[in-house]
Amino acid sequence: MTQTVLVTGASTGIGRAIATRLSSAGHRVIGTSRDPSRVDKTPYPLLQLDVRDDASVARCVAGVGPVDALVNNAGYAFVGAVEETSIAEAKAQMETNCFGALRMMHAVLPAMRSCGAGRIVVISSISGVVPPPFLGAYAASKHAIEAFTESLSHEVRDCGVRLTLVELDSMRTGITFTRPERADQRHDVPRGRMLRRLEHGSAHGDDPALVAEAVVEILARESPPLRWLVGERTVQVVEARRKLPEPAFAELVRRQLGLWEEA
Repeated sequence: MTQTVLVTGASTGIGRAIATRLSSAGHRVIGTSRDPSRVDKTPYPLLQLDVRDDASVARCVAGVGPVDALVNNAGYAFVGAVEETSIAEAKAQMETNCFGALRMMHAVLPAMRSCGAGRIVVISSISGVVPPPFLGAYAASKHAIEAFTESLSHEVRDCGVRLTLVELDSMRTGITFTRPERADQRHDVPRGRMLRRLEHGSAHGDDPALVAEAVVEILARESPPLRWLVGERTVQVVEARRKLPEPAFAELVRRQLGLWEEA
């Protein structure tokens, strides 16, 4: 069944893959970008939206009208040790990845409640389950939006709205990573290694098409699950977190990342 779907952050990467796949599946797709004028032509309309701004969100949703589904994808990743992450940098990460998604939920829910149906898909991360070193602010933003999403799933279930968190690992998105304004040199070596791992994943990770296919399947289901894991590694990490004692799991993470190995 054709649905009207609003996809945030649809100019590049995962958001573009999702919006393109949904469009090819016959859905009416509206994508968003902070600056559509700088984006190559897409097979769906691309509207201006800054999820950090209340007025921008209100204008965008009012212009689109009621939607059957919202895909909350807009976001970015800040890479830095917790002690070198300023309050301003942490707030900025939360403002986009968590509060931006929350603003979008607030904006679309009244119409979904009125018609007694709706889907909200939140593109989360394995970091929302397992916070790795040097991604503390990013992981915190994903943990927070996972909490909001899970609570909301209970609160709107009786009015026919269903929510799903899509948890994934490294994807070939070409994403750029934001770094601390005031870096602490004591973290230079392990942070640098982590950044190289992330950049390698952004260039050589899983195909974003996997996420796009997951979203198509989620929207097709009458009762989609709250959490949908994408990629074999994501499944393995989540299972290890559930089954291993905390010290053993922590040691596994440190060993696999190898950030503090001797040079």
